[in-house]
Amino acid sequence: MGSGFYTDAFAADVARLRDPAWTEPNPEHTTKVRARLDALADELADQLSTRIRDLPAAAPEDAHLVVRDAGDWHLARLRALREIRSIAEQLADRAVVTAGTRGAGYPQLGDAWAITRQGARKKWPTAVSAVSVPPAGQEPRTTITAFGGSADVSWHGAEGGWWWIGQGADGTPGEAGEDTTYDTKEEASAMAGAFLQQHTTPTTDGDPQ
Repeated sequence: MGSGFYTDAFAADVARLRDPAWTEPNPEHTTKVRARLDALADELADQLSTRIRDLPAAAPEDAHLVVRDAGDWHLARLRALREIRSIAEQLADRAVVTAGTRGAGYPQLGDAWAITRQGARKKWPTAVSAVSVPPAGQEPRTTITAFGGSADVSWHGAEGGWWWIGQGADGTPGEAGEDTTYDTKEEASAMAGAFLQQHTTPTTDGDPQ
């Protein structure tokens, strides 16, 4: 692949988050990963097992395969799997930080880890250290007017979500809340619209206009 492939347009595309960024693992992916992890767990368990460590020097080369039937070897394998999980968590933390500094927000991190946006923010509170950009084609701020009031719906880059603040026709101020953001602009707009509808200017007979 020649150097002419790496154009400014290519660099700009790499810098922009794709949506969707990934596809769900299919059964073939899962089967291959499971087989590799099985083999890795066996290898590490052999290295950790005291039974295999204490095999006499005269033991046959395949003796470790025979003692894998022992219950204590399976305990060593369980410890090996726990170590593998710990390393996977560390690698995930590294991936989260890298993704966060390259524009991913908590909604995207949560989706990738199969947890909610709020769960991702609690699990990795400092992951989104760079201000992320709103989804492609969406302006970072929109003003909506309805029922005589107005509200601003804006993108909060550090949170990786949408937020709203507004004032109803009756003068009542409102906002999403300090710790609240929404995964989509449509959801934030709907909540802002519901607030404006609740705070219309009342008529003289008590019914909203």
